[in-house]
Amino acid sequence: MHNRWKIVILLLMIVSLMSGCFGKKEVLEPLQPSKIKVIYQTEEAFDLDYGKYFKMNYPQIEVEVIPKIQVLKNLGKMIIPDEYDSEVRKLLERSGADVLLLDQQNFEQFAANGKLYGIDEAIRQDNYDIKGFMPGLIDVIKNLGDGKLYGLTPAVYNKALRYNTALFRENQIDPPTNKMTWREVFELGARFSNIKHGDRPVRGVFLDDLRGVGDLMYDIAKTYGLQLFDPKGEKVLINSKGWKEAMSLATDAVRNNVVYFDPVAQLDSSKNLFDDGVAAMTFKGVPHAGEVGFNTDKAPVEWEAVTVPIDPADESTGVYLDSLFAIAADSSNKRAAWEFVKFVCGPEMAHARSKTMDGTLPSRTGYVKEFKGKSMEAFYMLKVKQADSIRQSGRVPFKFFTLFDEPLREELQAVVDNKKSVDEAAVVLEAKAQELLIQARAASGKKP
Repeated sequence: MHNRWKIVILLLMIVSLMSGCFGKKEVLEPLQPSKIKVIYQTEEAFDLDYGKYFKMNYPQIEVEVIPKIQVLKNLGKMIIPDEYDSEVRKLLERSGADVLLLDQQNFEQFAANGKLYGIDEAIRQDNYDIKGFMPGLIDVIKNLGDGKLYGLTPAVYNKALRYNTALFRENQIDPPTNKMTWREVFELGARFSNIKHGDRPVRGVFLDDLRGVGDLMYDIAKTYGLQLFDPKGEKVLINSKGWKEAMSLATDAVRNNVVYFDPVAQLDSSKNLFDDGVAAMTFKGVPHAGEVGFNTDKAPVEWEAVTVPIDPADESTGVYLDSLFAIAADSSNKRAAWEFVKFVCGPEMAHARSKTMDGTLPSRTGYVKEFKGKSMEAFYMLKVKQADSIRQSGRVPFKFFTLFDEPLREELQAVVDNKKSVDEAAVVLEAKAQELLIQARAASGKKP
């Protein structure tokens, strides 16, 4: 009996040692007075956005800002997108920064290359609240890190469908509702085709941030999560059922004068049909203090907002992630760096951001219910999904899209003019896109 107990105790010790070896995870040490380097646009912008708040809460942490804007100075006047991205990556890699400010593409690449510190264990260790973020947002960030969390974002940019309440009321047309489809939005917009406001025709849907039917097709495709390329970025997939449906919706809307693009408004924000009261609906981001009607002499349009169009099978929307904060894997000040990341992405900064409204939304819910009397519910209602599965693929050179713009415009215009069917245009576009993809890769030296 005595020997049996010895064996039991020995086995328990072995199990305990094994679990200690296999379950050991890095635990961040207690915070000490320290200094961290943070990459941000400029030192002035950092102080305005975060620096003054962080210093008040963490006087023991000194922050040195490495300005990202120096990349623009290095490139000179002529800036090519691929070259800019390359220079930004060089700065991020060589700066020795503890905290990196990354866009979605660089975040994904740095995570894949082992250059970022996983913060899952730090979150558990500090009982840091990540349930307060927008539904789906943490999952989107984890997907960028192949299932592991490497960073957080304090703010997001997304859109809602605004509508002119006076135009709908005066013409006895039921206003848009949350979670409509693109087809339903276009059908609603078509009801304004013969209506005038004074001596000016009313446009059903005004799109001031899109250049034409190609951009509209892309936006529809994003709603349905369509992929323009295969996972390796080697094969173009535009000649497919989903893409042809997106083409059909976009070209029909343009042909029937349901949507209206105004190149003048793209250059001059003061010339905007919706702000002039002659467009029933438009897509806009979060309102900000300098917007027409909030801080100008121009009379405001009476508007409300509902969610952007959805895929009925997936009631979600994309958000733009341009400010992901992550900790460098080789940082020697991980505790201080983590204190910075969790503070700028925490409740205190969400509350502070809700008071300024700079055109972005706090990534945490519950802090912005309304702004200047306008409900912000539509901006938070939908679950978050990856914003752009089309253009933001790090596997495809940016040059491809500049090369593809012209043939895309030509083929879609031929469909609008009833000179080609959608099926015919899709065949031509896939072949041309495949050719241009090879050409763009050769020019950029980017391998699949």
